Amino acid sequence: MAKGPVRACLVGLGWWGGEHAKAARRVENLQVTACFCRTPGKRAAFAAEHGYRAMESWEAVLRDPGIEALILATPHSTHARLVEEAASAGKHVFVEKPFVLHVPDGQRAIAACERAGVRLAVGHQRRYQRGHRELKRLIEAGGLGQILQIEGNFSYDFGLRLDLSGWRADPAESPAGAMTGLGVHHADTLQYLLGPVKRLSAMSRSLHPRNPLDDVTGVLLEFEGGPVGYLGTNMLTPKVYYTRVHGLDANAWAENEGTLFAFHKRGADPEVTHYPVEGDPVTITLPEEQADFAAAIRGNRPPEVDGAAGLRASAVLEGITVSSREGRTVDLAELYD
Repeated sequence: MAKGPVRACLVGLGWWGGEHAKAARRVENLQVTACFCRTPGKRAAFAAEHGYRAMESWEAVLRDPGIEALILATPHSTHARLVEEAASAGKHVFVEKPFVLHVPDGQRAIAACERAGVRLAVGHQRRYQRGHRELKRLIEAGGLGQILQIEGNFSYDFGLRLDLSGWRADPAESPAGAMTGLGVHHADTLQYLLGPVKRLSAMSRSLHPRNPLDDVTGVLLEFEGGPVGYLGTNMLTPKVYYTRVHGLDANAWAENEGTLFAFHKRGADPEVTHYPVEGDPVTITLPEEQADFAAAIRGNRPPEVDGAAGLRASAVLEGITVSSREGRTVDLAELYD
C-alpha cells in the first residue's frame, strides 16, 4: 500500500480551482503536483504560480503513474464523463458540486469507481462548518426533541454581476439558476442533518431581465424520516445564509457561513455562540474535506461525502428542475435507474 501524501492533479483552473490550490498548501496528507485545463497559456501560468507540472493533455493526466488522484473543478456537465474515465485509469477522484446534473449519470460514475476500486468524494465543504457540525451533534443527541421542520436559504446577488459569456450563465450548466451554484450546498447540508429527501415541490423562475437563468427558487421538501422542510435560493438579494432546525423541545440554527450558532430551548432565552474564523469562512473548510479524501484513500475507507451523498444532493437539484418545469410534486425515487 502506498504511503506518504496522496499525489494529486488539479483539473479545472478557474476561480474555484485556484481556491483548491491554496487550500492544498495547508493539507499534510495531500500534495497537488500537477494541473490541467484545456487552455495552454492558462495552465502554464497556473503551474508557474503554484509550482505544479502543467500536463499537456487529459490523456497525459490519465497515463501518468505519478498521479494517484484528481481534483475536478470543471463545468458541471463534464463531471460524470471525467469521473468514469479517471476511474478506468485507476485514479481516485474528488469532484466538485454538483456531482452531476442527471441522476443516472451519477449512478454510472459511482459504479465505475466501484469497479475500479477507487475512492470518490464530492466537494460539499459547507457541511464541515462549525455551526452545521453543532446542529448535527444536537440532533443526534436528542437535544431538540422530535425534529419537525428544517429550513435553509443561501442567496446573494452574484446574478447582477454574472459573466453572461461564461459557462456558469448557460442554462444547460446551471439548471434552476442559483440552485446549481448556491442552493445545492443546502441540498447536501439539510440531508446531512436529517437524512434523504423523499419528495419535493418547487417553483423556479427568472425575475430579473438581465439573467438567462432562473434567479429565484423556492422548494418544499419531505424527508424520508418524516420532517418537512423549505429550501430557498436566489442570485439577486444581499447575502442570506442560514440553516434552521425546529424540534419539539427546542430550535437551533446556524448563520453567517456557520460562524454563528443559536440554541433556543422552550421557556428559555436563546443562547448564541460566535465561532471565530481565521480567513474566509467560505473556503476555510476546504483543507478539511481534502484531508478527508486523502485519508479515505490511504485508509481504504469511504470519504465522508462519498458518491452516494453527492448523488442525493444532485437528485434534489434535478428534482427541482423537473418539478418547476412540469408543475408537479416529484418523488426522487423516479429519477434513479
